[in-house]
Amino acid sequence: MLRVNRAKKELVKLDRRSLPDSGLTEPYDLQQMVRNSPDAFFAEMEEKLLLIGEEVRPAEFVEDRIDLLAVDQQGSLVIIELKRGSHKLHLLQALAYAGMVSKWEQDRIVAERQRFAGLSEEEAEGEIEDFLLQDAGSLNDSQRIILVAEDFEYEVLVTAEWLSEVYGLDICCHRLALSVQEDSEFLTCACIYPPPEITQHAKRRGRKGTTDGLRWTDWDEALGKIGNEALVEFFRRELAAGRESYLKRRTLYYRFDGCRRFFVGARKNSAYVWQYRRFPGDEQYWKSKIGPHLDAEPVKEGKGLRFHLASAKDFKEFLDAVNGHLRTVKFSEEEAGDEAENEQDA
Repeated sequence: MLRVNRAKKELVKLDRRSLPDSGLTEPYDLQQMVRNSPDAFFAEMEEKLLLIGEEVRPAEFVEDRIDLLAVDQQGSLVIIELKRGSHKLHLLQALAYAGMVSKWEQDRIVAERQRFAGLSEEEAEGEIEDFLLQDAGSLNDSQRIILVAEDFEYEVLVTAEWLSEVYGLDICCHRLALSVQEDSEFLTCACIYPPPEITQHAKRRGRKGTTDGLRWTDWDEALGKIGNEALVEFFRRELAAGRESYLKRRTLYYRFDGCRRFFVGARKNSAYVWQYRRFPGDEQYWKSKIGPHLDAEPVKEGKGLRFHLASAKDFKEFLDAVNGHLRTVKFSEEEAGDEAENEQDA
């Protein structure tokens, strides 16, 4: 890094200092700096991420912790592992974490953000949904790995390249550098893999469904984990009727004239409904149709709507609406590319 001296028309080289020599540690300094200023750090990496948590336990039966866990705007969970120096097991550790969090359902992700940010469950869920560029059904369809270190062992870089090019895994390696001038310290974080010329001109693979493994082998197993009998009965009836579905996310889709208008996702205690696009008076319509308890609220900068269903009456009124009156309602116009993106998420 060079300091610009405009008066003398000079460039002054700043002193480089290793992180260990500077006394910066991983958990007590680097990690806390990122935790306290995530937007600045992610911008330095040219990433737009929402921090979900730190020191996150990926599974109940392991004691290791993920340094930082985030989500990108496509819904991928992002494992971020920090190393002050270099370590041969840097990538292996992150791969193990990615495999474990690939099993997570949305409830777990929301709960981590809730604890980390001190929010209510509804606030955490809404914050994540507003951050995503697509509907919440895409959350954790794929996983990414970002390794951050002062240096990288050759084994780590060559393995990252192999996994990316052969298997399409999304792995990035960022090198930290500390520069010093008098009492000021400057930290840079530059991507060394994949090379910038590749990331600028090639579409990154692995964003949409690089992991094909299913949490459940069939719908019986998926619904068997749900305690709400009304929800289970609703899903069974809709599936028996041939409703379009996505087992991996326990989701049903509703289309009007070929355009997706609703998805209904099964959660542990209720069904989560996402309405694509808006129609006049939709919030009041749903509250009067289903009841004043309905938690309908706008999402995606007001372009969509979300709410929850729990009782048998809730599901009956929802079906009555989507199979009847709403077929004649005019929804707001799709923006360019909206429907294409929706199709890719199916």
